[in-house]
Amino acid sequence: MTTPFVDIAIIGGGPGGLALAQGLKKNGIEAAVFERDAVRADYVQGFRLRLRQRGLDALEANLPPHLFEAFLATLGRAPTENTALDENFNPVDSSAWGRGVEDTHVEKSVSRITLRQILLSGLEDVVQTGKQFLRYEIEPEGTVLSHFADGSQVRSNILVGADGAGSAVRRQLLPDLKSIDTGVRRLAGKMTLDAAALHGIESVLLDTNANIRPSEGHNLMITSHRVDPSAFDQHGVIGRNDVTHKDIAGFHFNNTTSYVWWNTAYEVGELAPDDVLETLSGAELLEVLLAKIEHWDERILKLIRHTDPSTVALLKVRSSQPGAVWETGPVTLLGDSIHAMTYFRALGGNTALYDTGLLVPQLVAARQRGKPILAALNDYENAMREHGYEAVRSSLTAMQNNVAAGRALKGVAAE
Repeated sequence: MTTPFVDIAIIGGGPGGLALAQGLKKNGIEAAVFERDAVRADYVQGFRLRLRQRGLDALEANLPPHLFEAFLATLGRAPTENTALDENFNPVDSSAWGRGVEDTHVEKSVSRITLRQILLSGLEDVVQTGKQFLRYEIEPEGTVLSHFADGSQVRSNILVGADGAGSAVRRQLLPDLKSIDTGVRRLAGKMTLDAAALHGIESVLLDTNANIRPSEGHNLMITSHRVDPSAFDQHGVIGRNDVTHKDIAGFHFNNTTSYVWWNTAYEVGELAPDDVLETLSGAELLEVLLAKIEHWDERILKLIRHTDPSTVALLKVRSSQPGAVWETGPVTLLGDSIHAMTYFRALGGNTALYDTGLLVPQLVAARQRGKPILAALNDYENAMREHGYEAVRSSLTAMQNNVAAGRALKGVAAE
């Protein structure tokens, strides 16, 4: 049987992998995306992504004009004003709010589901699902042979690992590079704005980016994501509920309803041991959190108490280790596969998109203007490492300040 060939094989159909495929298609470069899962139902998929200029620039560069217009038209809205309160609902100094936000568009809020719908548009013949990547071989002539769990293979000139924080491509390329369990445990949840009105949630918690800063640390961030369903009408499935989620109960993957959401983080063991937390339902996790903060003002507790339990889950916060350097070859990495970071400062998704804005021009230079491909990949990797590793360090610093309030966090473990 003949092994299929593609110029550029992309492992992983997350935002980075799909944005890269869009950019290559726009520039007439052959590519294929190989994705393990037909349904994207990881927990963070149910939340929004706050946009930065670097992410917007990459999307505009990579998407055809009609899709970028659809992206802008279906954006959600987030509050533009910031509020800082202590656990007793008293205002606290907010002068440091926004330090380091640089290129953040505070008001622009994109559902990860909507973003995926946009990035998948027009890639029906490019994306293949049910393809679990196992390993690759670099052949004598310099091509890359990728092997998948279903027994299939594909040969390519270039292999791009865009397969997330647990990247199988990275494990083979950089076997000594480990993922860090930061020892931080995140809880988050959502409530529709209609439910918030019904329960009399304070307007300041709905209409501003509210940061609850208790004296003992463990900040609670509250914001909202507002959508206009009428804006979706002219864009087909974009902005609608994803049909692949129809059999998943609860509100979490609802993509057409405005909501308020919150997140908070604790060190390992502070709420309960991991082996206990991992067995709890959303409602039980809310009870654990409420018991921890029961001394807080009732106006804050009411938001937590009435949160939709189907939207609540535990997330172990992990990070990559910044600083890895390797010899450039026909296999490269993008996004979380090389610089996974904590969610603090909302850098991860934007940084992955920015990677594609760096890589596509280099591949265009190689394929259309005669630049040697290894030189193009080397220039990409140098630029990607510089901005990606800085983002990892920045997010780790923000996590330290947010969770520990100046205290030293407990030790971390490499995996």
